[in-house]
Amino acid sequence: MKKIFLWCIPAMLLLASCSTSRLTTSWVSPKATETGKHFNKVLVLGLLSNRNRAVKVNMENALAQDLATIGVKAETATDVFGPVAFRGLTEKQVLHRLHSHDIDGVITIALIDKNSGHRYVPGYWGPYYSFWGYYSFYSPYMWGAPYAGYYERTSSYSFETNLYDLQNNNKLIYSAQSETVDPSSPEKLGYDFGKTIVNDLKMKNLLR
Repeated sequence: MKKIFLWCIPAMLLLASCSTSRLTTSWVSPKATETGKHFNKVLVLGLLSNRNRAVKVNMENALAQDLATIGVKAETATDVFGPVAFRGLTEKQVLHRLHSHDIDGVITIALIDKNSGHRYVPGYWGPYYSFWGYYSFYSPYMWGAPYAGYYERTSSYSFETNLYDLQNNNKLIYSAQSETVDPSSPEKLGYDFGKTIVNDLKMKNLLR
């Protein structure tokens, strides 16, 4: 598994015309897909720093809600255990708390990479709504006034999502890496992320 980075995702994410989430890679345990896996309750746990609390909460909520659409009972770590969850606890203590809430599956979300850059948006010629505008477009000396090109800032976030089976020695049965580019808000980031992961789980027929 890759190293987890606890960068601060700005509270006000970049405004963009659209955002995209895509799966870059995923793996599922062959044994887990033979008959499919049923969980009594899955905990969605965001492994993000407190500086990214808004993003963490939105991603946990979105994924839990999307899991519910395929019949999986899921709760978020923030709702069940509070914002600090298992900080300072031992493995034995964490597992005890999970079992005491009838949780037999844990799906974690970790930010593993963040990239920022600039993208050039080229200028373009204004629209031509009349005969003269159309004519002048084809005239080498009478083109319409151009709109200047500009640079816009871009950001991409890479996440690793792991599903652990607490019924079977806490084994990893699913792992996926995804990338979201230019989300317009924490809500949009969570929405796109949740759909991407759950669609992959459905395609792999992992959960029953």
